[in-house]
Amino acid sequence: MANMNDVARLAKVSRGTVSNYINGVRIKDEPAKRIEKAIEELNYVPNQAARALKKQTSDTIAFILPTIWTPFFAELTHHIQLELQRHNLKMLLCNSQNDFNLELDYVKMAKEEKVRGIITISYSDIDPYVTSNLPLVSIERYFNQHVPFVTSDNFQGGQLAVKSLHERGATKLLMILRELPNNLGIHERMNGFIDYCKHLSIDYDVYLDKGDSKGFSKRVEEYLVSCYKEECSFDGIFTATDRYAEYVIDAFRTLKWQIPEDVQLIGFDGARSYETEQLRISTIAQDIKKIAEISVEEMLNFNIERSSQKKNILPVKLLDLQTTKKLNE
Repeated sequence: MANMNDVARLAKVSRGTVSNYINGVRIKDEPAKRIEKAIEELNYVPNQAARALKKQTSDTIAFILPTIWTPFFAELTHHIQLELQRHNLKMLLCNSQNDFNLELDYVKMAKEEKVRGIITISYSDIDPYVTSNLPLVSIERYFNQHVPFVTSDNFQGGQLAVKSLHERGATKLLMILRELPNNLGIHERMNGFIDYCKHLSIDYDVYLDKGDSKGFSKRVEEYLVSCYKEECSFDGIFTATDRYAEYVIDAFRTLKWQIPEDVQLIGFDGARSYETEQLRISTIAQDIKKIAEISVEEMLNFNIERSSQKKNILPVKLLDLQTTKKLNE
């Protein structure tokens, strides 16, 4: 990580001049421009908070997530906050909406020690700023060997969905998902789905939508109406999230085919919108509470001296609910 001496060397000024610039003392325009350019090139962050607090440690963890408008993210936020409270820590919640600049602001806060660290679900291109000495724990996305990584076994989840549908009599399978750059979890679910379909030698197709999120439900409906207009093209559907499974259910309200009698449906996540909600969609369930516990544990145990950080891959399970047939039927 760059320090003040590195900035002074690159800007060809004294360390004292750099210090004056950082602390707001007026200096000549030309050296000021060189210092500013050097700071940008070196990605140098003045550690003002650390100097002011001396050896005190912040009790706040920043949690960055792309949206709060899904049950999975909402439930995960709930469990992470509870786990942080158990360790007398506070949460600073950042709903980034995949805004690169907003996420970068929080990364800079961590580098300045204004927060103790970051737990993140990030799909933005912040990789160049994720350095080995940044206290950051990543959920779902692998950055590099220096960043602790917590995820469900998404590949196994895709396989389990195929296995479960096949065991219940489905022979033609469809997967529905949306293209999300940097979302390894979604793609691993698709890879597991394809792998196990090939293993069983059964017919399958993948609807991979490349549009934005706002019109996705409508495009799913239009696609399914075209598929099922004349015949039951697929008797088993796997969706990359439970929200997408809701879109499928909505589309089938306009069709003559019934779920699960004609078409069985499995989603992914197993999250609740509220604590006492009774889930109805058969789903590949993540252990959301465990993801939260391990993420906080990795943050508390973060050590920049480690040559490599841990990969935590958690198993998933099938919740056999109302959108699949029972095995004995």
